[in-house]
Amino acid sequence: MKIEQFVPSPRALLVTLASIVIVVLGVGAARKSGKPPGGQTGTPRIESFTPRVENKTKAFEVIQARQNLDTHSGPELSLRNGYDKAITAFAVSVNGLVGVVDFLYSENQDREIGPGRAYTGWFGSSLNSQESGSVEREEFEIKVLAVVFDDKSSEGEKLPIAGIFYERNSSKQLLSRIVDLLNEKVSLNTFDDNLFQALRSRVASISRSPRDSMEINQVLRWLDQSEHVTRPRERILRVKGSCDDLIARL
Repeated sequence: MKIEQFVPSPRALLVTLASIVIVVLGVGAARKSGKPPGGQTGTPRIESFTPRVENKTKAFEVIQARQNLDTHSGPELSLRNGYDKAITAFAVSVNGLVGVVDFLYSENQDREIGPGRAYTGWFGSSLNSQESGSVEREEFEIKVLAVVFDDKSSEGEKLPIAGIFYERNSSKQLLSRIVDLLNEKVSLNTFDDNLFQALRSRVASISRSPRDSMEINQVLRWLDQSEHVTRPRERILRVKGSCDDLIARL
């Protein structure tokens, strides 16, 4: 069955998503640091290489690939947006291990790759080692699977695209539940430490699923960062506004 003809059922999608073992949400400092993972001391041996690339998109191209010869980590890839629309998420496979980068979760302003701009980051990989002289190098088979644009259109393989939108929808549902919880507290005239800790505990326990931990921890950070706001209504409204902004982006 051809992938372009396959539209997964919700149950099949959940099973398939379990095989997407790397989900990079928010990107953070890894995008521009140029530093390999692993906390290496000294000067790492970084080497450029020419990868084998299969591209399922028309204009999201790998323009550079590097590897750290001192570790068995995945490669560092630079990918350039050749479209006239901004990219908000993409999926790449390295030796069968799928990495998803979704910029909409970012708390800073880097929430897309604009036309003509590039993204650089390190990607996980299943090992495929090959001896070359005295140095063991990794062989990487890279597939650029899919992109999602700022207008929520997409291009590439349908399954990773469905996975990206499934994760976004799940996040929206969870954050909407948290907003409902915050709305219960907006009308409070007094808000002491005990009430705040009770609210924090309710947010922390709103879901026990590990896949929801990122959104919950994000809201808990917003609650902690609002401590300098003395009026309880403003404090809750500020956190609610942050949740509403993220819901609107997803």
